[in-house]
Amino acid sequence: MFQRVARLHRAGLKATEPRMVILAALEQDHTHPTAEHLYGTLRRDHPSLSLSTVYQTLDVFLRTGLCRRVSGPGDRLRVDGTPQDHDHAVCRLCGAIFDVDRDQVQLPTPPGQLSNGLLVTGIRFAYEVICRACQEALGRVG
Repeated sequence: MFQRVARLHRAGLKATEPRMVILAALEQDHTHPTAEHLYGTLRRDHPSLSLSTVYQTLDVFLRTGLCRRVSGPGDRLRVDGTPQDHDHAVCRLCGAIFDVDRDQVQLPTPPGQLSNGLLVTGIRFAYEVICRACQEALGRVG
């Protein structure tokens, strides 16, 4: 709990109960959940928590770097609460999102700036894959 309070304070945020609860859920849920999924999971133990509060908190977390937006199929907001630098693999068939450790793949060095004057602060990759479960369903596991 102390580490979560410290993370919130480093991001310039007060450690309110909703923020603590949502941050804990993000740290434990590695499925890259939607706001609706987080709300559904948390409302049993925190009935006063609203879906609006979850969305607002995730928006603040995205702006302060406590989580990041990940892209999957569809337009729903999905978030990643893993603070370590990593990339993602997205299954083309089922939409599952998996973390890919940067130690597994050699990435190119990003340029300092792009031709149109944009300052490059980092680089992220999303691999398009077919997950093991979908491979098995298709009978393609080797």
